[in-house]
Amino acid sequence: MYHAIVRAKTRRVWARMARGDYRAAVDMAAPTVRFRFVGDAAPAAELVGRDAFERWFADLYTLLPDLRLRLTDVVAKGWPWKTTVVVRLAVDSTLADGSRYENEGIQWVTLRWGRMVDDYVLEDTARLAAAIERQRRAVAQAAGSR
Repeated sequence: MYHAIVRAKTRRVWARMARGDYRAAVDMAAPTVRFRFVGDAAPAAELVGRDAFERWFADLYTLLPDLRLRLTDVVAKGWPWKTTVVVRLAVDSTLADGSRYENEGIQWVTLRWGRMVDDYVLEDTARLAAAIERQRRAVAQAAGSR
């Protein structure tokens, strides 16, 4: 029963995320949340704290304003004092040059008493880096033509 509740709560959070409301994740984060987005290029990050976590999301949505994140599967295990939630997600966006960015990722979260204390995200970073480069070029070109 507990795992069904966790999966339902996770689906509700991701439903908000799918609408671009990243506050859903920030609200669930513990004040000392540890967040890692694996990679070498932006938006790769390794940070600690809810404020830094929120800034990361704000920066991400500035970079990719049309970003859409969608949960495709969720698994939960453990007990309230240490719950593991694994999410498979789909990522897509329309870039400033009109091209599509599509990707997928895995999120591995540790919850303690309903608060996210650790969030580890893996995405195809080569595909992401190429999309970000296209986005930056298109934005720079649009700014230069004004």
